[in-house]
Amino acid sequence: MTTNMRIWDQVDTTDPSATKNFTGMGGFKGTAIKPTYLMRKATEVFGPCGEGWGWTVLEDRFDEGAPLQAPTKEWPDAPRINAKLHTLKVELWYLGKDGQKCTVQHYGHTPFVFPQQGKILTDWEAAKKSLTDAIGKCLQPLGFSADIHLGLFDDAAYVDAVRDEVAISKAEDRVAEEERQQQERLDYIRSVIETMKGAQSAQELKKIHDHAVRRLTARNDDTAVKRIAKELKDLSPKFDEESAA
Repeated sequence: MTTNMRIWDQVDTTDPSATKNFTGMGGFKGTAIKPTYLMRKATEVFGPCGEGWGWTVLEDRFDEGAPLQAPTKEWPDAPRINAKLHTLKVELWYLGKDGQKCTVQHYGHTPFVFPQQGKILTDWEAAKKSLTDAIGKCLQPLGFSADIHLGLFDDAAYVDAVRDEVAISKAEDRVAEEERQQQERLDYIRSVIETMKGAQSAQELKKIHDHAVRRLTARNDDTAVKRIAKELKDLSPKFDEESAA
């Protein structure tokens, strides 16, 4: 671990059980991180909140957006109002090397008055959500859950690999869990080889190979990758001969 990466390398990997999928406004889809998980990771690295790390609110305001029109059938005389966004600027601090106080500033935003399914709604928990958003944004440049922000959670193979690592770290009997995963690995390699042997074309063979290699690479399993590559090399001439015939 280099000096520059001493924090990042401790917090960049995210436990999949601390995440959930979400769909935001406009249909945007992504992976959300549970706020308490991030705070626990910060406590592991910096110490108890308020002692080794914490935050100060620098700005707290409401910003107005585009005009909204209430449903005319339900409220025919409703005045036009503007959408409102709650904005919070936070300065997160933590104690670095030799007790030096370090800071990161960022904003958190939450819709306060907004349209949804033909209605105008008000979110009375906007301030709380903005604070959570701002704290998470401050932790992001330090490397917290960097794998999600880098898009690695879009790869199911990566998520499976991390899930296995977490299972070992949490297991009461780590040796037994490692043995279970090793047997699962061997079973997977055997199943891939059998599936490759049953391929009906060079294209199908390559597709099976590539899918397995992507999954095994996410687990840094170079030995298994080489074994699958050898099977591809051994089976490919079969289709070359068929093409020639």
